[in-house]
Amino acid sequence: MSARLTLEIASNSVASALAAQAGGADRIELFDHLAEGGTTPSFASIAIARERLQIPLFVLVRPRPG
Repeated sequence: MSARLTLEIASNSVASALAAQAGGADRIELFDHLAEGGTTPSFASIAIARERLQIPLFVLVRPRPG
């Protein structure tokens, strides 16, 4: 019997998170400012994603680039 893999998608917006969910993602890692290496998204982005997603949401917590 083979184990099922979990598909986690890194998303830099609510729109991409919703697209990933529609495409079969098992969970989302939400972040902002990809060009800077990723930072914590705004409270509003987190709240909207939490409201609209039906899969687990993980939030990158990084207050500065790097």
